[in-house]
Amino acid sequence: MVIIMRKKIRLVIDNDVLKRYDDYYFSQHPKAQKRPIPHPYHESINIWMIMKRPMMNALKQRWKDFIKWFVKEQGYANLRIDECEIYQTVYYATNRRHDIDNSIGKFLYDGLVESGMIVDDSSQHIKKITLTCGVDATNPRTELKITINKYADEVCNTEIKEEN
Repeated sequence: MVIIMRKKIRLVIDNDVLKRYDDYYFSQHPKAQKRPIPHPYHESINIWMIMKRPMMNALKQRWKDFIKWFVKEQGYANLRIDECEIYQTVYYATNRRHDIDNSIGKFLYDGLVESGMIVDDSSQHIKKITLTCGVDATNPRTELKITINKYADEVCNTEIKEEN
């Protein structure tokens, strides 16, 4: 009998994380004036899909750099997760109407791949993405709950255990 227990990782991107990233970013780019990531949630697809290609690529690169830094800070770089499910919840600061399908974290997932946390963001590796939205005026944030089904490396596969 084979018992597969899933490991769960919870990543929370909030204003405290952005403050730490700002400190890091401005130490690396002392002449920079503008915050690279202005709020703790991915831009709406309605925003980035109408950008000119160079602007969209710059936005994508800023998010990938941020996520790579964040994953490394959390100690999850190079996990090489081969198969997982992602539950993404975005808590906005206002009760303004938000279309849930516009909150897809395309650049977040690209950053998870760049960091080595996930092998790839194709359907072969990310089996399911669940999107939910909420409002938290005092603590806007993005929460990613990643349920790991399988690691790419055998060494990691033996270490899968249940976490809350």
